[in-house]
Amino acid sequence: MQYITLQVEQIEYFGMEDNKGSYNGELVAGSNMMMLDYLFNQEDQLMAYQLVRLAEGGAWQVLCGGSPVATLTKTDGRWLALNEAKLDVDSICKIGDFIDQQNFNRLPAKIKQHWEDFVAEVLVKNDSEYIIVTVPGINFTSFKRFFAEYIGHLVEDEWPIEFKVYDFSFNEDFVVRVF
Repeated sequence: MQYITLQVEQIEYFGMEDNKGSYNGELVAGSNMMMLDYLFNQEDQLMAYQLVRLAEGGAWQVLCGGSPVATLTKTDGRWLALNEAKLDVDSICKIGDFIDQQNFNRLPAKIKQHWEDFVAEVLVKNDSEYIIVTVPGINFTSFKRFFAEYIGHLVEDEWPIEFKVYDFSFNEDFVVRVF
């Protein structure tokens, strides 16, 4: 795996890993736990919930002080509690809106739209790690150059994000880190 670290104008290259052909999208998609911190004011006091999703498309567990207060899911465009929630409907909607606004919900579509002739698949491993697979028949070396130069413009998050990029046959790969 070739690594490219982007921070302002800096690019660093690292050695290759021998992991060709080991990619299994079903395993990655089924194991991507996501954790978010949701901060809000309650009676002039800052409160925090931890939001945890164990698998892509799964329900979100809402924790307060490590204790579960609700399990949320989005059905027919509406956020609902699956169990007896210790939250009111307004809080459930606000937490759902917060989840919807996260960049990991929009970034894969933005990547595929920007490079529609080059990218076959974008998988979210978690909010700081993405796997990208290109379409067959492209010039992978050229794609690496313009992907590394532009991906920072699509990223809205304020933490490091790593993009593992594979060619269609998994014979070539590279990693871009955006800070």
